[in-house]
Amino acid sequence: MRRLAAAVLAVTVGTLSAVTPAGPASAEPVPAYDHSKDKGKAPGTHGPLPEGFSTTQLTVKFKPDLTVRLRGQKLVAENTADAAEVQRVLAKHKGASIRPLSRTSEEKVTRQRLQLEKRTGRELPDLNSWFVVTVPEGIESLLGDLNALPSVEIAQARPNLASPSEPLSSHQKYRNAANSVQGGGVDAEYANAQPGGKGDGITVTDLEVQSTVLPNQGPQSISAGDEHTLMMAWGALGAGNVWAWGDNSQGQLGIGNTTTKKVPVRIPTLTGVSAVSAGNGFSVALKLDGTVWAWGDNSQGQLGNGTVVDSSVPVQVTGITNAVGVSAGAGHVLAVLSNGTVKAWGDNSQRQLGYGTTGADSSTATVVPGLTGVSTVFGSVAAGTAHSVALLSGGTVKAWGDNSQGQLGDGTTTDRTSPVTVFGLTGVSQVSSRADHVLALLTSGTVKAWGDNSQGQIGNGTVVDRKTPVAVSGLANVSSVSAGSLHSAVTTASAGSPATTYTWGDNAQGQLGNGTVVDSTTPVALSLSADTIAAGLAHTVSKVSPVFHVWGSNGSGRLGDGTTTSRTGPTPLLGVTNSWNMCHEDLAGRVATGAVVQSPTMFGDPCSNDFAVQHGTAVAGVIGAQDDNGVGMAGIAPHAKLHLTGTDIPDSVAYATAHSVPGDVFVYESAIPISGPWYPWELESSVYDQTVLATAAGVTVVEAAGNGGNDLDDPTDPYAVTVMGRPDSGAVMVGAGAPPSPGGTNCTGSTPAAERTALSFSTYGSRVDVQAYGACVATLGVPGWQDLTPSETDPTKMYAPYFSGTSSASAVVAGAVADLQGVAKAASGVLTPAQVRDTLKLTGTPQPAGDPHHIGPQPDLHAAIDAILAP
Repeated sequence: MRRLAAAVLAVTVGTLSAVTPAGPASAEPVPAYDHSKDKGKAPGTHGPLPEGFSTTQLTVKFKPDLTVRLRGQKLVAENTADAAEVQRVLAKHKGASIRPLSRTSEEKVTRQRLQLEKRTGRELPDLNSWFVVTVPEGIESLLGDLNALPSVEIAQARPNLASPSEPLSSHQKYRNAANSVQGGGVDAEYANAQPGGKGDGITVTDLEVQSTVLPNQGPQSISAGDEHTLMMAWGALGAGNVWAWGDNSQGQLGIGNTTTKKVPVRIPTLTGVSAVSAGNGFSVALKLDGTVWAWGDNSQGQLGNGTVVDSSVPVQVTGITNAVGVSAGAGHVLAVLSNGTVKAWGDNSQRQLGYGTTGADSSTATVVPGLTGVSTVFGSVAAGTAHSVALLSGGTVKAWGDNSQGQLGDGTTTDRTSPVTVFGLTGVSQVSSRADHVLALLTSGTVKAWGDNSQGQIGNGTVVDRKTPVAVSGLANVSSVSAGSLHSAVTTASAGSPATTYTWGDNAQGQLGNGTVVDSTTPVALSLSADTIAAGLAHTVSKVSPVFHVWGSNGSGRLGDGTTTSRTGPTPLLGVTNSWNMCHEDLAGRVATGAVVQSPTMFGDPCSNDFAVQHGTAVAGVIGAQDDNGVGMAGIAPHAKLHLTGTDIPDSVAYATAHSVPGDVFVYESAIPISGPWYPWELESSVYDQTVLATAAGVTVVEAAGNGGNDLDDPTDPYAVTVMGRPDSGAVMVGAGAPPSPGGTNCTGSTPAAERTALSFSTYGSRVDVQAYGACVATLGVPGWQDLTPSETDPTKMYAPYFSGTSSASAVVAGAVADLQGVAKAASGVLTPAQVRDTLKLTGTPQPAGDPHHIGPQPDLHAAIDAILAP
């Protein structure tokens, strides 16, 4: 075992306040940065907002001593007047909602902060004081109102992030020794030859810019089938996209194959969708243009395209151009048309299509005879196992088909081949049926039910089937209903009161979401304010704006959380999209061994070869591509664990910190472009605080400076002044330097700049600590970005030579830090973030003298490791 060099560490301790002793015991700790100094001055705190800031979302920090919190969906504070004032301001802005920035419990956040304060001898930011506010419009006036409150330390519109782009291209060897005749690099070979020098025992978190997938507005944006789930999405990818997950044995996910998916995947050929409905082994979508599309099992003609051939991609239902609602049952489909009629197709074994005398199935959509005046609002038709239900515009209900358990509600158990009126039912606004019971929402906000009640799914306190509608016990102000196979679910909405979700019936798989597996014959309230809900065979999905929740059975991955583990309580799916091809040959296999961790669960195929995963795949390759598989290339830290996550998680840095230990590394593969210039991510005040907490916890943060070619020392730039005016966050800020030009040329195809001079696009300034290649960084590729393997057709075997920008530079530095920490850990213990930064700066290869754009030295792992291991 070799000990760390005392001389180098002594210099480090004397250089940075982050590791300087706090002083005499009587001295007061340095207070955490007070963001109120930036009110009205910092970007995003006032209107008019410049381009580059969100117009719908802001972060707000309340003064920590006021203890403003959100409990039970109600704001509270030490002084009730403070909470009331905030609530008043939010109520002024229609649709405004507030949630804590951190998803960790208040108690745990406080405990962690106090432990860090004790360890560091300094006062640290209180993450419990940060909240996220979403508002559909009027964000500038809301910012003004919030920042005017004495309880608010700062309110700031969230900046729109971007991955530092790749403006240059070609090929290089960034692993070279610093004095290589082919051009100097970070000397990864030397580091990798040392004990621990491949990043052993170190986790590197890649925080990528990602898009967010959210359930679309409206009640039919989600649907739970027997073993699969559908969601119509909006947000970064726009409206009208459909995501699907779970069982795909019959092509019901619509992605062109029959491979089951445990995470949501987008149906690539389907856009412009307004509603979805999941049947048993098949799926249906209604488009904005009034057409209907279906895919999956077609054995009974339920795809409506005139055949009985299954399809793993959406096909158009023939003969429908004016549909306004759809409902998929076990094997048949109903579509209500704009003229108040209904078309039906598929299974007709119990005359559930309402036409035909032989009970023959139909593969084409046909009008249900004698049925007119059907409501054209959501929930006007419901297809069950072998029966059908339709809501008329006058508030009465008709039903037909199988009636063996009284599901037609006419007081008998006699099947009906044509629609009959449900007994004694008026004032109905919505109907729902999946198996053999029916729910009807009344305009009074109450619910009635009838049919099968074997598991208490009717909700009247018994398990006796009902042939006519009976009231569901104890419900009021109900806003939507959903009947699953053997359980039921509703949401409520009441002015001035929090919405509540209720479930009842079968709970063998936890589908009631109340933390048990005990059935209930009456509604049970959940601590979940869902505004949309869908009950399936044995699982339930809901939307709690803007987050999606799932619970119940998880066979075939129908919950979409990446597992097959059932959940007895609501589990959020955050909707951030995957940014990595983790099936690439230089990353594949590491997932199974736990060496690559992706969390939280992300939407999108982890084996994606879409160009959207180019950036993340490239970063992961630079840092950790496998070095012993005989293919491709080696990452700088090929033994480091890769924790892959994204910036769209509200508390992304705090989340990553919670999954890290001292010595680990974060790399911010994001920056903030504003009208030309770019700024490091910590410009966002909440990210600055999270960065301070991460470095205090012993995590080294590597942060891209950005690709704007601007000067962070410019006193006339208010954004730069904000970055530089705060105390040092502790992050290692990285600029993009020119790659070497052996023989007078490099990959850029233009007159090369001198090695290690700041590239023209790199953000620069005294705060930029170190640099690495900003061009010519070879790494893993994707289709269309594969110049090192131009003839390769397999996306998992593609490589590219020209990853660039402060993106590539930050990835190189993050890998170098992982190697350095791996060596230190193998010797006598990891370095503090301040020691890491000082060591890289003191031992690095200098930037050429006279370069006016300061981006610091390039790390030299040989010199850095020798320094920390010197006797």
